[in-house]
Amino acid sequence: MRFVRSLAGPNEVFLPDGTPRPIYRPVLDELEKMGAAGWEERRRRAHELLLAEQRSFGLTGEDKTHPTEWIPRVVTSGNWEKLERGLTQRLRAINEFLRRLEQGREEVVPEEVLKTSTLYDVSTPNRFGPVPVRQIAFDIVATGDPEDPEFFVIEENAKMPVGLAPMTRRRRMTSGVVFPESYSELGVRPLDGCLERLGHSLRAASRKGDEATLAVVSGGPADQFYLDHHIYASEMGAILAEPKDLVLDGEGYLVHRSSGRRIDVVYERVDEDRLYAEVPGLLECHLQGRVHVLFAPNSEIIDDKGVYVFVPEMVRHYLGEEPLIDNPPTLSLAVEADYRYVMERFGELVIKSRGGYGGKEVMIGPEESREKVENFRRKVEANPVEYIAQEVIDFSTHLVCETDGEGILLRDSYADYRVIALAPDPETVEVVPGSLTRVAAPGRHVVNISSGGRMKDTWVLER
Repeated sequence: MRFVRSLAGPNEVFLPDGTPRPIYRPVLDELEKMGAAGWEERRRRAHELLLAEQRSFGLTGEDKTHPTEWIPRVVTSGNWEKLERGLTQRLRAINEFLRRLEQGREEVVPEEVLKTSTLYDVSTPNRFGPVPVRQIAFDIVATGDPEDPEFFVIEENAKMPVGLAPMTRRRRMTSGVVFPESYSELGVRPLDGCLERLGHSLRAASRKGDEATLAVVSGGPADQFYLDHHIYASEMGAILAEPKDLVLDGEGYLVHRSSGRRIDVVYERVDEDRLYAEVPGLLECHLQGRVHVLFAPNSEIIDDKGVYVFVPEMVRHYLGEEPLIDNPPTLSLAVEADYRYVMERFGELVIKSRGGYGGKEVMIGPEESREKVENFRRKVEANPVEYIAQEVIDFSTHLVCETDGEGILLRDSYADYRVIALAPDPETVEVVPGSLTRVAAPGRHVVNISSGGRMKDTWVLER
């Protein structure tokens, strides 16, 4: 078993001298004991079990199980507590921002940022409800000493965040198939019931509470996350529907065509423009309170990276607290001084579109060709207000595992955390005790699955 280090970021599994960190010894011992042949066999079994579940939902076409790296990330209880406290604070501040925005009393985000956002329609009334965001995914990186890291939130995802379904499936495989011995030895906080708790948080948007009829609205079989949509519906006891399956009845309520059931809460996993175009009257139905659309129109303003810049100030202004987890330094190209600075160092920085997602419309200057940098520069020059910039961060790395003729080869790969927080009521925030870690393609910083990244289970230790 060999470890090859090629990146500047600190590795969470191995010390600088190449010896394993103590917390990872059980995992590495089990890996070494199984050997290259055993590793390939366990990977194969895990994938076959994921495929079998896909087929159990009647999905017999292409593989929709998501690319996975099976060596788990391990997080100490102390480091997880830092994450939990910081993300709870951020979600409380975000929901207060959205409540103020709904009431016309927002004081932190400049009006010009809202007006120029592609994720905010000033002509649409805001109706967020008492808990504007009931589920949010935080993308986080760790820097510095992996045993006592500093965490930074890279972005928030309130609109269709991917996370809980693939998290639970990878946990089943790591704990039961790939690393059962080390999972038992280390004492890992379970993910049992987290999808049911998500269902409770979503149904709480309706006055009927847990008796509300919940619909998971999917883009259909062509969607790369269609398997996840089946899992959500199955484990939350919800209706799985496509937009074409929904219609408003004569009294203006949303109805599932084939079952005739009235729907109280919509958990959309489909593009918003398609949803409202294919279900005429849905927006009015939501605004009138006859149905609650979880990602209410305009609530995804929090996904705008131009608004994200101001979340630490939301914490200070609305909660009267200092942020426990901050953003990395971020520049807005809408500010003339920042724009000049960024354009002078363009190829050295990370440039992101405010409304981009899934790793799209992101340029990491040092990793791109001169031609791609210049093409991206022209796009930014045409509309600078749509972009932000950050320094390249050498955040921590984890492992990707391969087998070769000499045995098992471990390589470092940049890794982030995607942590899901739930808010069932205005006073409660629950951070799911695990993360969908994502590792980047070799030599890249972008970890998104749609950009070549892979998923990884994250074990949070009990103590």
